[in-house]
Amino acid sequence: PEYPPFEYVEGDKTVGYDIDLWEAIAKKAGIEYVIEAMDFDAVISAVAADPNTVGLSGISITDERKLTVDFSEGYINAGLVVIVKADSGYTAAEQLKGKKIGVQLGTTSDFAAEEITGKENVAQYKTFLNAVMDLQGNKLDAVIIDKPVGQAILASLKDDNLVIVDMGLQADWYGIAVNKDNTELLDKINAALVELEAEGYFDELAVKYFSAQ
Repeated sequence: PEYPPFEYVEGDKTVGYDIDLWEAIAKKAGIEYVIEAMDFDAVISAVAADPNTVGLSGISITDERKLTVDFSEGYINAGLVVIVKADSGYTAAEQLKGKKIGVQLGTTSDFAAEEITGKENVAQYKTFLNAVMDLQGNKLDAVIIDKPVGQAILASLKDDNLVIVDMGLQADWYGIAVNKDNTELLDKINAALVELEAEGYFDELAVKYFSAQ
């Protein structure tokens, strides 16, 4: 869980936007659960292998992933943005062609970067934070990242030399991944999401995790 503000470790607890959301869903749906940490690129496979496993880790809903798992209704639109050096002059994706772009392995940023700059120029990391730190160290030209995650990382680093640029790459809805054989669980999750939205819970989460960004 190294994907703030959606999931991260604080002391000995896993916390974050997704964790709060799942606790609220589980309470409404009467679901008992345990949290298991794993590399992001292993989550979809874990869900596909076990009807009682769900994936909640800032997972973008994509057609490719829907071949393997089902998804809940999208719960937040976290479009892709680009982190660059403030003095880089980069304002459009075309300028990044042939440049070294950092991404988190297996994410939609990974796929977007490959389209822009070619696979040979994409640097894959276990976490976005490591990619941004290499950008600070001049090992990269840019990092493509989900907007709220980028905001959280820059807020924590407090580095005025880094800025977020919206290059209009794509909308990016996060959803909860559910095994294709457990439609009952999927229905429960979607019903809980509808109730939580009606109750204004997503507004509460936005204030808690994004208002200071």
